[in-house]
Amino acid sequence: MSIPPPKASKPENKTLVVALSVLQLTVVALVWLVALVPAALAALAVFLWKGARPTVRGKFPPA
Repeated sequence: MSIPPPKASKPENKTLVVALSVLQLTVVALVWLVALVPAALAALAVFLWKGARPTVRGKFPPA
């Protein structure tokens, strides 16, 4: 009993490979943006909140 030779693999479709790579890169970029934009906005809000509120020290003369 002999073992049949392996079938030659079909060459990859280059257009499909490029399309899937672009789709994968787009998904990764969107996930990063969805994760980073809210964190950046929260940090900016805290920064602006701390900068906008008046400091109590130094505003009034000591009693």
